[in-house]
Order: sequence, then C-alpha cells, then structure tokens
Amino acid sequence: MQFIPIFLIFIPIFSAMIIYLVHDRRINYLAFVTQITSIILYIVYSKYFITIGRKHIFTLGPWNKAIGITFLIDNLSMVFVALTIFIWTLIILYSWNKREHEYKFLFFLLFLEGAFIALLFSNDLFNIFVVLDIITILSTILIIYKKDGFSVRAGLYYLAFNSVGILFYLLGLILLYSFTGTLNMDTIKIKIEFFRDTSIVKLSYVFIMAAVGVKSALFPVYNWLPRAHSAAPSGVSALLSGLLVKSGLYAFIRMNQMFNIDLLNDFFFLLGFVTGFLGVLFALTQKDIKQILAFHTISQIGIMLMGISAMEGELLIGGTLHVFNHAIFKTLLFLGAGILINRYGSRRVTEIRGVFRDSPIISIFMIIGILSITGAPLFNGYVSKTIIKHGLYGSSLKVNMLNLLNLGTIISFVKFSQIFFGRSYVNKLHHRTSETSIGILAITCLFLGLFSKSIMLNLFGIEVSYLNIFDMGYIMDYIINVFLGYIIFKLIIEKDYKIIKKLRHVNLSFSTTNIMLITFIAIMILWIKI
Repeated sequence: MQFIPIFLIFIPIFSAMIIYLVHDRRINYLAFVTQITSIILYIVYSKYFITIGRKHIFTLGPWNKAIGITFLIDNLSMVFVALTIFIWTLIILYSWNKREHEYKFLFFLLFLEGAFIALLFSNDLFNIFVVLDIITILSTILIIYKKDGFSVRAGLYYLAFNSVGILFYLLGLILLYSFTGTLNMDTIKIKIEFFRDTSIVKLSYVFIMAAVGVKSALFPVYNWLPRAHSAAPSGVSALLSGLLVKSGLYAFIRMNQMFNIDLLNDFFFLLGFVTGFLGVLFALTQKDIKQILAFHTISQIGIMLMGISAMEGELLIGGTLHVFNHAIFKTLLFLGAGILINRYGSRRVTEIRGVFRDSPIISIFMIIGILSITGAPLFNGYVSKTIIKHGLYGSSLKVNMLNLLNLGTIISFVKFSQIFFGRSYVNKLHHRTSETSIGILAITCLFLGLFSKSIMLNLFGIEVSYLNIFDMGYIMDYIINVFLGYIIFKLIIEKDYKIIKKLRHVNLSFSTTNIMLITFIAIMILWIKI
C-alpha cells in the first residue's frame, strides 16, 4: 500500500514504453487504461494516506534518508497529484480524435506525466534536478511536435533558456551539498537552521530561486512562455499553462519550506505584482487568442506569487488554491481556443466572430472559463482571489494592487469575448474535436465555486466563513468592474494606438533574456545583502 506513489510514477512511464515499442492503434488505448488505473490507485492510496496522519515519507532501498532517494507525500503533493491525473486524462481525451494513431505523441505525453508526478513526490534536491531535466526535454519535444519553423524555434528557445535556469539550480544544489553533506530536503532544513544567515546558504537560496523564477515565468525571465504556449499544439499549450509552468511554483513552496528564509517575502510579493502587471499589459496588446491566453498565464502566476510569497496564513492558502483553480480554468480556455482555431482556421481575435451562434455549447463552456479567470462570484477563480484579498486587508495598497490586476484581466477578456458575437470573417472548417473535456472542466469550475467552503473545511480543515459567493456587494463590484473594463477597452484598447502596436511586437532575444536573468540574480543578492 505504501508504495502506490511509486506505481503512480511508473505506470504511465511503462505504458508509454509499451505504446512506443508496439505502435499499434489498438495498444494506444492503453493510455486510457493507464489513467483509469491511476485514478483507482490514487483513491485507494488516499484512504491509506488519511489513516497514517496525512504525511508519508519513505526511502527507496535499504538506505539512510540522508543519502537515499526519498519521497514525501503530504496534503500539498496529494492535491497536485490529483490535479495532474485529472488534467492529463482530459488532455488525452481532448487529443484523441487527432492523435489516436500517433504513438510517439502518446509516448511523450504519458512519459511526461510520470516524470511530473515524480517531481511532486521528490524530497531530495538531486532527484528534483534530474526530473526537471526530463520534464524540460519532454516538454520541448511536445512543443516542436508540429515540426514547423515557428514551433521548432519556440521549442529550442524554451529548451535553451530553461536549461540555463536549471544550471543555476545545480549551482545552488552544489553549494548546499558542500555545506550540509546531504541532498535530502528534511535533513538540509535541520542542518541549516542555525546557519541561515551565512553567505553560502543565502547564495544557494538565490541561485535556486533564480531557477524557480525561470520555470515559473516570473519577471524578468518570462519571455519563453508566450513563445512556447503559442507554438505548441493546443492540448500541449493547455498542459504547459495548466500544470507544467506550476512546477516552478510548487518548487517555490518546497524550497521556501526547506530554507525557511523570510528575507525575500516582500521582494517576491512585489515581483508577483510586476509579473502580473506586465502579463496583463502585453495580453491587452495581443490579437492572437493563444497569445492573449499565454500572457494571462504570466499575469495569473503573478497573482499566485503575491499569495504564496507570504508562506503562511490566508495568503499562502489563497495563492496555493489559485494555482489549483488556474489549472482548471486555463486548461479549459486553451482547449476551447484550440477547438475554435481548428473550426475557423484563424487565431486572430479580430477575425473570429459569431461563435455563440455557431457553437453555443462551446461558447457557454468558454464563458464559464472567462468568468472564472476574471473572478466572477459563483466560480472557482473568485474563491481563491477573495481569499488572497482577505489576507491583504491589512494593507489597502496591496489590495488595490490586486484589484488593478483583476481589472486588467477583465479588460483583456472583454476584448477576447468579441469572438462570441457578430459574423465571422473567415470560413469555418469541419475538424473533429472533442467538447467533452472542456465540458468537464467548465462543470468543475462551477462546482469548486459553489461548494468551496465545504471542500476547504472537510478536506483540509480550513475555515473560510467570510467567503460568500452570493454576496450582492461582491456581485455589484464585479458588474461595475466589467462595465469599467468595457469602457476602457472601447476608449483605448480597441483604438490600437501606436504604443499598443509597439508593445505587441516586442521580442526579446535569447542573449537579452539571459542578461535579464543575471540582473534578476543580482537584484536578489543586493536585496538580501550577501
């Protein structure tokens, strides 16, 4: 029973290998068998996990945990694993009509699932390093899967820059190992307890946080994300935005739990705001629907960081919950965008029109995703944003910073929502696409919004009695923000002024992005005064 986490890692990997070696269409259905098996094993293990006290640590083989490969299973990893299996199942379902014959695609997709779950369970720094490398390589292959020039350039850019980020993680790992003599995160936490103020510990923290910043697409090292998300197949874009980019935020929480250094809390809150603001700003200038969604991934990551930067209390709860909620509604929006791109043969928000008349069901599902990401009451995005806002109530400045980001999100999706009305300027195509996945995601957005208080209390023992999804004050605030967002869109964004066009075509070179990474590291070093 206690080794089920190992099965959850290796079942997708072994299934991927079988699919690749046999490459028969009938064997490809093993992808669904894998997901069903993983769901059953997860449910069985969840019952065992509760009985042992909601924390499970074990080491592979007869090794001391200080030198062996150790796994940690707690509430955080269990929630993320549930989300991983759920999202991967829907991505496979969504991609099936187009990819059911493509054994290579299924191989890479399932192998990536196993590697990602291994990351979530890992409790030693070197294992995380290896798994991050595997995830980066597999993600690159899926980004360039279409093999056109645009996707190949975007994939290689993603690979190169994320490899640079991982090198800084390796430097931080080496410094910690030279100081503590172990790579086990629990042991490191104990050993550096009395040496957190030493330069070597601080420098290792900075290097690891730099790598986390790259994986999370934080300012100023975010440029790889819109390139990769817009170039990849829509199912892969949904996976990148919904889950894979969250590997950085998950690592952020784990590393801060290990280091227990609070010198950069205010820095990361400010960085979250700047990341969110720039994400909104660039999203407002875009006309490609996938680019709009990609830049809003950056924006929402900024909001998540504003929450989890506190590493305690309501802000941590709200930020972590927003990581989870964002995975649901952003996967929905990317999959919905993929369906529309296939049907209309265009990605431009100025060309796709009349979607509600042509595809009312898809439109309703996508509108639910839009209401969720903009924080409308009744939906899951409202819940996590409200918890973050409640945690900021001691500072009106910080509350207004969050409100500004949310207003920018609303303006962007007022622009995005044009696609539902009018008459299309392009001919509709007739590609077979699955609507089941986005329907399940839309229902999940609504379910998590309506029953959030019960879920938080019964599953995690967290009380959010102040959360009232039917509060007329919140509803009126949202309606006013939508109206204000519409006015700003009509008066400024729709005019497409020269400055907006310049921002739309900003394109940072690889060398410039690396200079920004070094600057990011230098700022952190100066902030904590090494």
